[in-house]
Amino acid sequence: MSQHREITLVPTISPLIGADEFLNHQIPNTHGVVYTPDRSWTEKIWFTLMRKDAQLQASFGLGKYANRNVLDGFGGIAVGTEQRTVRASRLLRPNIDELAVGPLRYEVIEPFRKLRIVLEENVAQPLQYDLTFTDRMPAFFEGRDYMLDNGRNSSDVVRYHQAGTVEGWILIDGQRVEVRPEEWFGFRDHSWGVREHVGLNPTDLAPHNQDKLGGAFHFNWFVSQITRPDGSMYDLAYYFREFKDRGMEHFTGFINESDGAQTPLLFVYPELKYRKADRAVMGGTIYTAVREGRKIIERQFEVEAINPEMGFRLNPALYGLWKGQLHGSFKGQSYVDGECVEDVNSADKTANNPAWQIRDRPMRIREGDNHGFADIESCVIGDWPAATLV
Repeated sequence: MSQHREITLVPTISPLIGADEFLNHQIPNTHGVVYTPDRSWTEKIWFTLMRKDAQLQASFGLGKYANRNVLDGFGGIAVGTEQRTVRASRLLRPNIDELAVGPLRYEVIEPFRKLRIVLEENVAQPLQYDLTFTDRMPAFFEGRDYMLDNGRNSSDVVRYHQAGTVEGWILIDGQRVEVRPEEWFGFRDHSWGVREHVGLNPTDLAPHNQDKLGGAFHFNWFVSQITRPDGSMYDLAYYFREFKDRGMEHFTGFINESDGAQTPLLFVYPELKYRKADRAVMGGTIYTAVREGRKIIERQFEVEAINPEMGFRLNPALYGLWKGQLHGSFKGQSYVDGECVEDVNSADKTANNPAWQIRDRPMRIREGDNHGFADIESCVIGDWPAATLV
């Protein structure tokens, strides 16, 4: 792809990029800019891909920060209590059209059907993979994540997720693992908008509502793929964040059908057991309710962790402060690093850093005779009636 020079004869119009050849403009400017100057504007893709026996898990993410002039990403695997993570970052411009950073690459083979993620040989970890995600369900929107913080619109995010399977290969310490679609399941999402915790905050801000991780806090983000005996599929998906001092901050939930239909959840109440040492979800019952005509129907889903040791931690992927950095932070014109954490379940990690709880946890899910697989991200701080520590 040819590159455009970073100059323009019209000071109020951004330089042309490849996307400007298509008829998809949304604002009176080029695709080189977004509608807001907010430096928290982010467009992000994410994958978590697991073996059905939860013996191996791969994760990937890529983030574009148009107002920070940064593109960054991560790729990694989890095996038991060991996690390897590779991170990369670069200046976004002038190569704004390239969905690649360092050894990480993202490719749309067929929109909403096939997507490819690649982690090439790198200096950070003896880890590579080439994986192709194939849909099993349509892509489904979640409710808009909108929040005000001290009068500022601190979150206005649109997100869709999708269930699928994966094939390809993973190379770990020179040992090749074949990834076969019948043995794997996974999920991916794509989000864009103004979001929280992008880069470090300026030092002269007044105290704000989000400086409170450490108080009583509870969140779940949950996606699934469930198969009925007749082979049809559906998805229980929900997301909530709540604080003891001011109640529910955000809630969205649906039961999504393979024909594209979405039934909103009236409520969700997950009675889950969490391992006391590291707050890992072990299992429990998710109570939901939907409206069918004039009736309110309760639906119950049983979930359990497939492998108690497994769950790819998102903190080393820079979701939350890690080594003094957050996603979206400027790390130089071209930057690659990473590490191997041998025991991600060590209790001292959670005690010293609440964000360490947040992981993608491979789960089984059942509703009556319907069975499937799920992923849950969670954090529990303080006492919550629905969260039992065991």
